[in-house]
Amino acid sequence: MAENSNKRNQLTDVFRLVLILMVIAIHAGIFSANSLLSFYTVDGFFRVAVPVFFIINGFYFQKQVTDFFKFKKWFKRVVLLFVSWQVIYLPLYLPVRDINANHLAVFFSELIFGYHHLWYIAAMAMGGVGLYFLRNRSYIIFICIGLFFTGTILQYTRVFLKPDSLYYKVFSQYWIFRNGLFFGFPMMYIGSCLARNKFIQKVRVDKLMLMLVLGCGVLMAELTFVYFFVFKGDSYHIDFILSLLLLCPAIFIFLMKDTGVYFKSFNTKNLALICGAMYFIHPYVIFFLTLSETLSCNEVYVLTVVITLLLSTLLFLLKNRLHFLL
Repeated sequence: MAENSNKRNQLTDVFRLVLILMVIAIHAGIFSANSLLSFYTVDGFFRVAVPVFFIINGFYFQKQVTDFFKFKKWFKRVVLLFVSWQVIYLPLYLPVRDINANHLAVFFSELIFGYHHLWYIAAMAMGGVGLYFLRNRSYIIFICIGLFFTGTILQYTRVFLKPDSLYYKVFSQYWIFRNGLFFGFPMMYIGSCLARNKFIQKVRVDKLMLMLVLGCGVLMAELTFVYFFVFKGDSYHIDFILSLLLLCPAIFIFLMKDTGVYFKSFNTKNLALICGAMYFIHPYVIFFLTLSETLSCNEVYVLTVVITLLLSTLLFLLKNRLHFLL
Protein backbone atom coordinates (compact mmCIF):
# COMPACT_ATOMS: atom_id res chain seq x y z
CA MET A 1 0.00 0.00 0.00
CA ALA A 2 2.86 2.37 0.79
CA GLU A 3 4.29 1.88 -2.68
CA ASN A 4 1.01 2.67 -4.39
CA SER A 5 0.61 5.66 -2.16
CA ASN A 6 3.97 7.05 -3.19
CA LYS A 7 3.08 6.86 -6.88
CA ARG A 8 0.11 9.20 -6.42
CA ASN A 9 0.22 12.91 -5.92
CA GLN A 10 -0.94 12.96 -2.33
CA LEU A 11 -1.51 16.70 -2.08
CA THR A 12 -3.93 16.55 -5.02
CA ASP A 13 -5.84 13.70 -3.37
CA VAL A 14 -6.08 15.61 -0.09
CA PHE A 15 -7.15 18.81 -1.88
CA ARG A 16 -10.09 16.92 -3.37
CA LEU A 17 -11.64 17.06 0.11
CA VAL A 18 -11.35 20.86 0.10
CA LEU A 19 -12.98 20.97 -3.33
CA ILE A 20 -15.82 18.71 -2.17
CA LEU A 21 -16.43 20.97 0.82
CA MET A 22 -16.75 23.87 -1.65
CA VAL A 23 -19.26 21.94 -3.76
CA ILE A 24 -21.36 21.08 -0.70
CA ALA A 25 -21.24 24.74 0.36
CA ILE A 26 -22.58 25.74 -3.06
CA HIS A 27 -25.46 23.28 -2.94
CA ALA A 28 -26.30 24.02 0.71
CA GLY A 29 -26.45 27.74 -0.06
CA ILE A 30 -24.05 28.74 2.68
CA PHE A 31 -23.93 32.45 3.63
CA SER A 32 -27.35 32.95 2.01
CA ALA A 33 -28.18 35.56 4.65
CA ASN A 34 -25.54 37.85 3.14
CA SER A 35 -26.07 38.18 -0.61
CA LEU A 36 -22.72 39.84 -1.30
CA LEU A 37 -20.70 37.32 0.71
CA SER A 38 -22.68 34.48 -0.85
CA PHE A 39 -21.94 35.75 -4.35
CA TYR A 40 -18.18 36.10 -3.80
CA THR A 41 -17.99 32.61 -2.26
CA VAL A 42 -20.82 30.38 -3.55
CA ASP A 43 -20.87 31.97 -7.02
CA GLY A 44 -17.25 33.04 -6.93
CA PHE A 45 -14.21 31.44 -5.37
CA PHE A 46 -15.96 28.13 -4.61
CA ARG A 47 -16.57 27.74 -8.35
CA VAL A 48 -12.95 26.66 -8.82
CA ALA A 49 -13.94 23.19 -7.57
CA VAL A 50 -15.66 21.71 -10.63
CA PRO A 51 -13.20 23.07 -13.23
CA VAL A 52 -10.27 21.68 -11.21
CA PHE A 53 -12.01 18.30 -11.09
CA PHE A 54 -12.44 18.40 -14.87
CA ILE A 55 -8.79 19.35 -15.32
CA ILE A 56 -7.77 16.37 -13.15
CA ASN A 57 -10.01 14.13 -15.30
CA GLY A 58 -8.47 15.46 -18.50
CA PHE A 59 -4.91 15.11 -17.20
CA TYR A 60 -5.28 11.44 -16.31
CA PHE A 61 -7.38 10.75 -19.39
CA GLN A 62 -4.47 11.91 -21.54
CA LYS A 63 -1.99 9.75 -19.62
CA GLN A 64 -4.08 6.59 -19.32
CA VAL A 65 -6.56 6.39 -22.21
CA THR A 66 -4.04 5.66 -24.95
CA ASP A 67 -5.99 3.36 -27.29
CA PHE A 68 -9.54 2.49 -28.27
CA PHE A 69 -9.76 -0.49 -25.90
CA LYS A 70 -8.88 1.69 -22.89
CA PHE A 71 -11.20 4.44 -24.11
CA LYS A 72 -14.11 1.99 -24.46
CA LYS A 73 -13.45 0.62 -20.97
CA TRP A 74 -13.28 4.16 -19.54
CA PHE A 75 -16.46 5.25 -21.34
CA LYS A 76 -18.46 2.19 -20.24
CA ARG A 77 -17.44 2.83 -16.64
CA VAL A 78 -18.55 6.48 -16.82
CA VAL A 79 -21.89 5.55 -18.41
CA LEU A 80 -22.50 2.89 -15.74
CA LEU A 81 -21.71 5.44 -13.04
CA PHE A 82 -24.10 7.96 -14.63
CA VAL A 83 -26.99 5.50 -15.05
CA SER A 84 -26.58 4.09 -11.55
CA TRP A 85 -26.78 7.45 -9.79
CA GLN A 86 -29.51 8.71 -12.13
CA VAL A 87 -31.65 5.77 -10.99
CA ILE A 88 -30.81 6.40 -7.33
CA TYR A 89 -31.87 10.05 -7.61
CA LEU A 90 -34.94 9.31 -9.74
CA PRO A 91 -37.38 9.87 -6.81
CA LEU A 92 -36.17 13.47 -6.56
CA TYR A 93 -36.75 14.47 -10.17
CA LEU A 94 -39.47 12.10 -11.43
CA PRO A 95 -42.61 14.20 -12.03
CA VAL A 96 -45.49 12.58 -10.16
CA ARG A 97 -47.69 15.57 -9.35
CA ASP A 98 -49.16 18.26 -11.58
CA ILE A 99 -47.65 16.70 -14.68
CA ASN A 100 -47.60 19.16 -17.57
CA ALA A 101 -45.50 19.93 -20.63
CA ASN A 102 -43.02 22.07 -18.68
CA HIS A 103 -42.46 19.44 -16.01
CA LEU A 104 -41.97 16.74 -18.63
CA ALA A 105 -39.52 18.92 -20.56
CA VAL A 106 -37.46 19.49 -17.40
CA PHE A 107 -37.63 15.79 -16.55
CA PHE A 108 -36.33 14.65 -19.94
CA SER A 109 -33.57 17.28 -19.91
CA GLU A 110 -32.45 16.01 -16.48
CA LEU A 111 -32.72 12.44 -17.69
CA ILE A 112 -30.34 13.17 -20.57
CA PHE A 113 -28.00 15.78 -19.13
CA GLY A 114 -28.08 14.64 -15.51
CA TYR A 115 -30.07 15.53 -12.42
CA HIS A 116 -28.67 18.39 -10.37
CA HIS A 117 -25.00 17.53 -9.67
CA LEU A 118 -25.00 14.49 -11.96
CA TRP A 119 -24.56 16.78 -14.96
CA TYR A 120 -20.87 16.50 -14.12
CA ILE A 121 -20.73 12.80 -15.08
CA ALA A 122 -22.58 13.36 -18.37
CA ALA A 123 -20.26 16.27 -19.13
CA MET A 124 -17.20 14.16 -18.31
CA ALA A 125 -18.40 11.46 -20.71
CA MET A 126 -18.88 13.99 -23.52
CA GLY A 127 -15.55 15.63 -22.70
CA GLY A 128 -13.80 12.27 -22.89
CA VAL A 129 -15.36 11.54 -26.28
CA GLY A 130 -14.16 14.89 -27.58
CA LEU A 131 -10.65 14.39 -26.25
CA TYR A 132 -10.32 10.93 -27.75
CA PHE A 133 -11.65 11.60 -31.23
CA LEU A 134 -10.03 15.04 -31.60
CA ARG A 135 -6.69 14.04 -30.11
CA ASN A 136 -3.60 15.36 -31.85
CA ARG A 137 -5.64 17.95 -33.75
CA SER A 138 -3.79 21.28 -33.79
CA TYR A 139 -7.01 23.30 -33.96
CA ILE A 140 -8.63 21.76 -30.89
CA ILE A 141 -7.52 24.65 -28.68
CA PHE A 142 -9.48 27.13 -30.82
CA ILE A 143 -12.55 24.91 -30.67
CA CYS A 144 -12.35 24.74 -26.87
CA ILE A 145 -11.90 28.50 -26.49
CA GLY A 146 -14.85 29.11 -28.80
CA LEU A 147 -17.04 26.62 -26.94
CA PHE A 148 -16.25 28.05 -23.51
CA PHE A 149 -16.92 31.62 -24.64
CA THR A 150 -20.18 30.48 -26.25
CA GLY A 151 -21.23 28.90 -22.97
CA THR A 152 -20.38 32.14 -21.17
CA ILE A 153 -22.55 34.16 -23.55
CA LEU A 154 -25.44 31.72 -23.18
CA GLN A 155 -25.12 31.90 -19.39
CA TYR A 156 -25.48 35.68 -19.31
CA THR A 157 -28.22 35.85 -21.98
CA ARG A 158 -31.00 35.37 -19.42
CA VAL A 159 -29.92 38.53 -17.57
CA PHE A 160 -31.01 40.68 -20.51
CA LEU A 161 -34.33 38.95 -21.16
CA LYS A 162 -37.74 39.70 -19.69
CA PRO A 163 -38.45 37.27 -16.82
CA ASP A 164 -41.93 36.45 -18.12
CA SER A 165 -40.80 35.68 -21.67
CA LEU A 166 -40.44 32.26 -23.27
CA TYR A 167 -36.80 33.00 -24.11
CA TYR A 168 -36.02 33.64 -20.45
CA LYS A 169 -37.49 30.26 -19.49
CA VAL A 170 -35.38 28.56 -22.14
CA PHE A 171 -32.08 30.26 -21.27
CA SER A 172 -32.69 29.78 -17.55
CA GLN A 173 -32.29 26.03 -18.03
CA TYR A 174 -28.76 25.23 -16.89
CA TRP A 175 -28.35 22.33 -19.32
CA ILE A 176 -28.43 24.82 -22.20
CA PHE A 177 -24.92 26.01 -21.33
CA ARG A 178 -23.63 23.94 -18.39
CA ASN A 179 -22.90 20.71 -20.21
CA GLY A 180 -20.14 18.60 -21.68
CA LEU A 181 -19.90 20.59 -24.90
CA PHE A 182 -19.39 24.09 -23.51
CA PHE A 183 -17.90 23.29 -20.09
CA GLY A 184 -16.69 19.70 -19.65
CA PHE A 185 -14.80 19.33 -22.92
CA PRO A 186 -12.88 22.66 -22.74
CA MET A 187 -11.90 22.13 -19.11
CA MET A 188 -10.84 18.53 -19.67
CA TYR A 189 -8.79 19.70 -22.65
CA ILE A 190 -6.80 21.97 -20.32
CA GLY A 191 -5.82 18.95 -18.21
CA SER A 192 -5.03 16.94 -21.32
CA CYS A 193 -2.89 19.75 -22.70
CA LEU A 194 -0.97 20.06 -19.42
CA ALA A 195 -0.19 16.33 -19.51
CA ARG A 196 0.72 16.19 -23.19
CA ASN A 197 3.07 19.18 -23.06
CA LYS A 198 4.55 18.34 -19.63
CA PHE A 199 3.67 21.78 -18.24
CA ILE A 200 3.92 20.47 -14.67
CA GLN A 201 7.66 20.06 -15.09
CA LYS A 202 8.21 23.11 -17.30
CA VAL A 203 6.49 25.87 -15.31
CA ARG A 204 8.79 27.60 -12.84
CA VAL A 205 7.60 28.13 -9.29
CA ASP A 206 7.96 31.94 -9.44
CA LYS A 207 5.83 32.11 -12.59
CA LEU A 208 3.32 29.73 -11.03
CA MET A 209 2.96 31.92 -7.95
CA LEU A 210 2.44 34.92 -10.24
CA MET A 211 -0.31 33.00 -12.06
CA LEU A 212 -2.02 32.19 -8.76
CA VAL A 213 -1.90 35.76 -7.47
CA LEU A 214 -2.94 37.19 -10.83
CA GLY A 215 -5.71 34.61 -11.17
CA CYS A 216 -7.17 35.49 -7.75
CA GLY A 217 -6.98 39.20 -8.52
CA VAL A 218 -8.63 38.86 -11.92
CA LEU A 219 -11.33 36.60 -10.43
CA MET A 220 -12.08 39.22 -7.76
CA ALA A 221 -12.28 41.95 -10.39
CA GLU A 222 -14.50 39.86 -12.69
CA LEU A 223 -16.89 39.00 -9.86
CA THR A 224 -17.13 42.64 -8.84
CA PHE A 225 -17.91 43.70 -12.40
CA VAL A 226 -20.54 40.99 -12.84
CA TYR A 227 -22.25 41.64 -9.51
CA PHE A 228 -22.47 45.42 -9.73
CA PHE A 229 -22.64 46.11 -13.46
CA VAL A 230 -24.17 42.99 -15.05
CA PHE A 231 -26.46 41.53 -12.38
CA LYS A 232 -26.94 44.93 -10.69
CA GLY A 233 -27.85 43.33 -7.39
CA ASP A 234 -30.08 40.61 -8.85
CA SER A 235 -29.42 37.01 -7.87
CA TYR A 236 -28.13 34.55 -10.49
CA HIS A 237 -25.99 31.46 -10.08
CA ILE A 238 -23.03 31.29 -12.44
CA ASP A 239 -20.66 28.57 -13.60
CA PHE A 240 -18.74 30.21 -16.44
CA ILE A 241 -16.16 32.61 -15.02
CA LEU A 242 -13.48 33.60 -17.53
CA SER A 243 -10.74 34.10 -14.94
CA LEU A 244 -11.02 30.43 -13.96
CA LEU A 245 -9.27 29.64 -17.25
CA LEU A 246 -6.15 31.08 -15.61
CA LEU A 247 -6.70 30.31 -11.93
CA CYS A 248 -7.81 26.66 -12.11
CA PRO A 249 -4.86 25.39 -14.20
CA ALA A 250 -2.53 27.31 -11.87
CA ILE A 251 -4.08 25.59 -8.83
CA PHE A 252 -3.76 22.18 -10.47
CA ILE A 253 -0.12 22.73 -11.50
CA PHE A 254 0.68 23.97 -7.99
CA LEU A 255 -0.77 20.78 -6.49
CA MET A 256 0.94 18.48 -8.97
CA LYS A 257 4.33 20.10 -8.47
CA ASP A 258 4.33 18.94 -4.86
CA THR A 259 5.60 15.36 -4.94
CA GLY A 260 5.99 15.00 -1.18
CA VAL A 261 4.91 11.79 0.55
CA TYR A 262 2.94 12.88 3.60
CA PHE A 263 1.31 9.51 4.33
CA LYS A 264 3.67 6.55 4.06
CA SER A 265 1.25 3.87 5.22
CA PHE A 266 -1.96 5.31 3.76
CA ASN A 267 -2.99 5.14 0.12
CA THR A 268 -4.54 8.54 -0.55
CA LYS A 269 -6.48 7.01 -3.43
CA ASN A 270 -8.86 5.82 -0.71
CA LEU A 271 -9.45 9.43 0.31
CA ALA A 272 -10.06 10.33 -3.33
CA LEU A 273 -12.70 7.59 -3.57
CA ILE A 274 -14.38 8.79 -0.37
CA CYS A 275 -14.45 12.33 -1.78
CA GLY A 276 -16.07 10.97 -4.94
CA ALA A 277 -18.72 9.28 -2.83
CA MET A 278 -19.31 12.55 -0.95
CA TYR A 279 -19.97 14.29 -4.24
CA PHE A 280 -22.58 11.75 -5.25
CA ILE A 281 -24.30 11.40 -1.87
CA HIS A 282 -24.52 14.93 -0.44
CA PRO A 283 -27.60 16.23 -2.35
CA TYR A 284 -29.75 13.50 -0.82
CA VAL A 285 -28.51 14.51 2.65
CA ILE A 286 -29.28 18.16 1.91
CA PHE A 287 -32.75 17.20 0.67
CA PHE A 288 -33.70 15.44 3.90
CA LEU A 289 -32.12 18.07 6.15
CA THR A 290 -33.98 20.91 4.44
CA LEU A 291 -37.29 19.18 5.15
CA SER A 292 -36.78 20.63 8.61
CA GLU A 293 -37.46 24.36 8.35
CA THR A 294 -35.78 25.04 11.69
CA LEU A 295 -32.23 24.57 10.40
CA SER A 296 -30.29 27.50 8.99
CA CYS A 297 -28.28 27.13 5.78
CA ASN A 298 -25.04 27.09 7.72
CA GLU A 299 -26.36 24.38 10.06
CA VAL A 300 -27.48 22.37 7.04
CA TYR A 301 -23.98 22.71 5.62
CA VAL A 302 -22.21 21.45 8.74
CA LEU A 303 -24.62 18.55 9.23
CA THR A 304 -24.39 17.65 5.54
CA VAL A 305 -20.59 17.46 5.70
CA VAL A 306 -20.64 15.22 8.79
CA ILE A 307 -23.42 12.88 7.63
CA THR A 308 -22.10 12.69 4.06
CA LEU A 309 -18.61 11.84 5.27
CA LEU A 310 -19.98 8.98 7.39
CA LEU A 311 -22.15 7.60 4.58
CA SER A 312 -19.32 7.96 2.05
CA THR A 313 -16.94 6.05 4.30
CA LEU A 314 -19.53 3.28 4.53
CA LEU A 315 -19.94 3.24 0.74
CA PHE A 316 -16.15 3.09 0.37
CA LEU A 317 -16.01 0.04 2.65
CA LEU A 318 -18.61 -1.62 0.42
CA LYS A 319 -16.90 -0.59 -2.83
CA ASN A 320 -16.13 -4.16 -3.89
CA ARG A 321 -19.83 -5.02 -3.86
CA LEU A 322 -21.00 -1.62 -5.09
CA HIS A 323 -18.19 -0.95 -7.56
CA PHE A 324 -20.63 0.65 -10.05
CA LEU A 325 -21.20 3.57 -7.63
CA LEU A 326 -17.57 4.70 -7.33
